[in-house]
Amino acid sequence: MTSDGEKTLVNMYVGIPYCLPTDPPHCGFCLFPTEKYNGKKDTSDYLEYVAKEAELYKEFYKSSIIESLYVGGGTPNLLAPKDYYRLMKIVTDLFPEMDSSIEKTLEGIPQLFNEDKIKAISDSGFNRVSMGVQQVSDKLIKSSGRKQTRKQVFDAIDLFHKYNLSCNIDLIYGWPEQTIEDMLNDLKEITQSGIRHITHYELNIAGRSDFATQQRKLVAPISDKIEMFNVAKEFLLSKGYRQRTVYDWEKVEVFENKKNVSENYLYENKLRDFLATNKSSQTSCMGGLGFAAINMRMQPLGSETSSISTMNHKSLHKYYDDVLAGNLPIERAFVHENEDVKLVWLFQALQEMKINTIKYQKIFNSSITEDFKEIWIALEKESWIEIKEDEITLVKDGEFYVPLIQSLISKSRVDIISKEQAEQKVFV
Repeated sequence: MTSDGEKTLVNMYVGIPYCLPTDPPHCGFCLFPTEKYNGKKDTSDYLEYVAKEAELYKEFYKSSIIESLYVGGGTPNLLAPKDYYRLMKIVTDLFPEMDSSIEKTLEGIPQLFNEDKIKAISDSGFNRVSMGVQQVSDKLIKSSGRKQTRKQVFDAIDLFHKYNLSCNIDLIYGWPEQTIEDMLNDLKEITQSGIRHITHYELNIAGRSDFATQQRKLVAPISDKIEMFNVAKEFLLSKGYRQRTVYDWEKVEVFENKKNVSENYLYENKLRDFLATNKSSQTSCMGGLGFAAINMRMQPLGSETSSISTMNHKSLHKYYDDVLAGNLPIERAFVHENEDVKLVWLFQALQEMKINTIKYQKIFNSSITEDFKEIWIALEKESWIEIKEDEITLVKDGEFYVPLIQSLISKSRVDIISKEQAEQKVFV
């Protein structure tokens, strides 16, 4: 419940920690914390702890309304068919008045879907699946150590259609040894399969991943990635898809159809538009349960309640120990200042490649063209943005360089936080 009596709207994330082992580890590129899967007992035991954690939050969420559910990981379709009912019961026990029609999404990988499992996913109440395909090509997917096949991808898609599950497909471009022709072949096959939402990511080369340390020379240079981005954009537009974010593509007729909630991708959309433009303190927040889950509550300026983010333990045994002790399994927490809330909002806006200057003014009582003025001048010189009276729009290579632009606008705040943390360590 917010300070003025409005009910908080919650977009709930439930994390599943386990993944199948691959060689190279973590599919070569993934930086998310995961645990090695050793068998069905792992997931069955884990759900017992998630249920216990949910009990700890019952009082906290008693006056909240859940508006979307997203189960990610890890690899949630490692669960046995009966476990999807257990998982959904955990959520409905926490939100007993949950509207059955809200969007409820579950992630998975192609080789772990079968008809019994997909039927259970649908029957238990999920209405959307997000399938991490990455590469359709049997030859290219081998770079990740994945055991999936092209046939498994399209068999799963056929079953999603059969059981009336909306589906998003994740694909990655800039993959080791991938050509533009390879990329277009994947996109053609996926669009022909009836998939209406495609997430088309640039390969993330970062950290100590195998792709960053061992396969970097096989990955396309930035100039080739920009070409791939533009070729993919042209192709998807020609097939009737609309670019919703820098990487999300939605079939136009579905985007305009507001009758089927499961086709509107509310979890992602609500987290991009989480603050009201008026004085109401009602917000959309991110709730989290499970291993490494994140809770994030951003409040409007002037709110009596602080904006705060927390992250659950990335160590499974620490998560278990805290839950068993009756403690919230939080590893770290961060109280956001107004500048942090502004940056979170801007990061989300930039994903949609535009900033609504009027909305920004109403929410933050500030001019976006004056805030970060030097950055906008530099980006205009590069022809990466266009500034209009009501909107700053990313154009040309500016769309591709969203992560760089986000880093630019956050740099001064990151420097301040880094300095504060360094000073704290000196005096501890």
